[in-house]
Amino acid sequence: MKQLAIIAVLMVAATTASASELIVRGLFKNAVLLEINGQQQLVRTGSSHPGGAKVLSANSRFAQVRYQGKTHRLTLNKRIGTLYAESERQEVVLQRNSNREYRTRLQINGRSAEAVVDTGATKVAMSARHARQLGIRYDDAPVVSIATASGVSRGFAVKLDKLAVGGIERHHIPAVVVDGEYPHVILLGMSFLEHVDLQERGSIMTLSAP
Repeated sequence: MKQLAIIAVLMVAATTASASELIVRGLFKNAVLLEINGQQQLVRTGSSHPGGAKVLSANSRFAQVRYQGKTHRLTLNKRIGTLYAESERQEVVLQRNSNREYRTRLQINGRSAEAVVDTGATKVAMSARHARQLGIRYDDAPVVSIATASGVSRGFAVKLDKLAVGGIERHHIPAVVVDGEYPHVILLGMSFLEHVDLQERGSIMTLSAP
């Protein structure tokens, strides 16, 4: 019995030793305070923690970290490792068209529309016609000035209750409704894209998020 007990203790110890845990303790511009198995270290972009995590990019909101063969988008106090499995990630793959655009179908408040990915747009943007088609009320929304290719236009600041691209769904997304017919296609801007991982390789763009 003693021998069996010793074997059981050794098995538990081996499991504990092999388990690894990474926690984000602090986020800064171009640096992350990482803790791996209890060891904390400030790791700058391009450098690695002794525990095997490499920081690819970092700002005050999130960091891209390569760990255990995978790239993770981590927020403050995010915990990953063998004891804490990450939730399944949703992924949307887009093919660049002949106009060098990445277009996709999306759902806004349950209604479908076409959009073009625009990392240069600070917010999701649509024309008044799009807003009417999608049932978005903006008449009483705050008025804002929008810089367009043809000059400055009047716009309305709204929030989208739900915006989904494939299986990636986010809520309360800031958006602008531009008075008139511009833009001709809804712009999927950074107010949504900042919540996803975006990678471009050749003519393929991949959006992914938990």
